[in-house]
Amino acid sequence: MMQDFLIGSFVSILVMLAHLAGTLLIVSSVERIRKRFTEPNPLSTFITLTVVYIILSCMLFASVGIWATLYIGLNLVDGWGNAFYSALVNYTTLGFGDLVQASRTRIYGPMAAASGILMFSWAAAILVYVLQAHLPAMIRMAAHSSSKKGPTH
Repeated sequence: MMQDFLIGSFVSILVMLAHLAGTLLIVSSVERIRKRFTEPNPLSTFITLTVVYIILSCMLFASVGIWATLYIGLNLVDGWGNAFYSALVNYTTLGFGDLVQASRTRIYGPMAAASGILMFSWAAAILVYVLQAHLPAMIRMAAHSSSKKGPTH
């Protein structure tokens, strides 16, 4: 049991490092996009959010792949498809509605779920941060645009 916990902890750290790498990629990508546009506008916001979404999705699926690799490496499931499915179900905390998890995988399922909760929260925090950086400028632009049109009757 202790060995399983240590292995699961190591995998959780690998997942965290994958998210850290993705976060650094997001920071550099957002900065490059910001430099291409002199003023915030809907296009820059769209491009930024699209790039952030793609990177976040890749981070999350890479994390599931890391857990799936553990499941395969320890022969906890048969085949890559089953390993990815099992890891995805655990990571998203969806739970197994269609099968009962084997007792030999019981420690890894909750550890993958805890890892998933943390990493989804991390991803949400990044998305909120990027939105907070763009929304005030968008609101100012909308207010400026509507003040140029004047009152409507």
